[in-house]
Amino acid sequence: MASRETSFRDRVSLLLGGLEEGREVRAYLRRFEEKNSGCFAVVKVGGAVLEQGLDDLADALALLQFLGLPPVVVYGSGPQLDRSLAAAGIREERCDGMRITPEEAVPLVAEAASHAGLKLAEALRERGAHAVTPQSALRARLLDRDRYGLVGEPVSADKLGIEQLLRAGVIPLIGCVHADERGQLLNVNADNVARCMVLSLRPRKVVFVTGTGGLLDGEGSLIDSINLAEEGDELFAQPWLSGGMRHKVQEIASLLSELEPSASVSVTGPAAMVRELFTHSGAGTLIRQGERIERRGPEAAKELEPLLEEAFGRKLKRSYWTDFAPDYVLASERGRAGAVIGSIAGVPLLDKFAVSESARGEGLAKSLWQRLHDAAPELVWRSRRENPFNGFYSAQADGFVRRGPWSVYWTGSGLEARIEALADELGSRPPDFEGDVG
Repeated sequence: MASRETSFRDRVSLLLGGLEEGREVRAYLRRFEEKNSGCFAVVKVGGAVLEQGLDDLADALALLQFLGLPPVVVYGSGPQLDRSLAAAGIREERCDGMRITPEEAVPLVAEAASHAGLKLAEALRERGAHAVTPQSALRARLLDRDRYGLVGEPVSADKLGIEQLLRAGVIPLIGCVHADERGQLLNVNADNVARCMVLSLRPRKVVFVTGTGGLLDGEGSLIDSINLAEEGDELFAQPWLSGGMRHKVQEIASLLSELEPSASVSVTGPAAMVRELFTHSGAGTLIRQGERIERRGPEAAKELEPLLEEAFGRKLKRSYWTDFAPDYVLASERGRAGAVIGSIAGVPLLDKFAVSESARGEGLAKSLWQRLHDAAPELVWRSRRENPFNGFYSAQADGFVRRGPWSVYWTGSGLEARIEALADELGSRPPDFEGDVG
């Protein structure tokens, strides 16, 4: 046992200490400590992850408990049940994407869920964590016996009982077999169980742990974030979004529509869950209801002043608004991200680009940049060389040159021949914030 505990401590060091974004991790933890009431996270885990990623999953869940942030874990047991049904000679049938559950299959459904829960609980105990399977976590009702058999849908969650476990620092493990008001056991889809828990507990984080580690696009590449308000229509029009992935995104979109605007759902892998929860860049797909990006006239530029000063951590000089004449601004509808665009020698100039601290990691910067690129494929801008946002700028730019304390970036092949002169002009301009030198 001692060697197991030592091994887990080593993995905790790797999970936290090994993250390059250590400062971000500490900031997230402080934020969560300030809101230490209620449920931190509902984590939905597929049955395949319990077989192929159990160690990584248990490491992450135990770490959350040790940090004082015990999650509610909803787990499926599909692959385990498939084997049990096959061994019993019961044919697998589905209707409307749901597993038809005849009466003779219910004991096997309950057994598969029980074994999967015990396996996860044991893995957590080996790491010094405490988890229990509440007996009455959820009340269900029969959906349509003639069509689906003994398949149920959630009616209500035992909110008080689950919150009591969380306050005691215990991780509730909730499977997919639940009784109706007469005590009849029903097979309830794990995604539906997770939805019920989220709507009842209103957690700060919602996480779907999958083997793919996130949602993949048509080329098999990971989608890092989705702003449904800005990107949803285009996303659902894609032919590659089909089958189970399409269903999952639709379910997530429906869930988010019932939550507050700041809510999000993360789809990630077991080994990446800590990074996804505690860093801006994450390690999976972050899906939000999001905000639309709106184009506004130059008169709206001054409305972004509080955002600009928060993002840059300094006061704008009083002369900024008289020395610079913006052409237009792009801003998110709730004012948490914005860009001020002007021009220099007839070339569109990105003068300011800012995202509120509260919005970082949501994908708003990506959505804002896409709208900016659509409006100005040729673009030039400058940034101080120590700006932590330069990694993002470098990924978007076609190139950059240096002028004193400034890096001058550009996009658009037509600007390459002009960039030296444009950089000279931008590099000679005084800084816009009080206290800046250069």
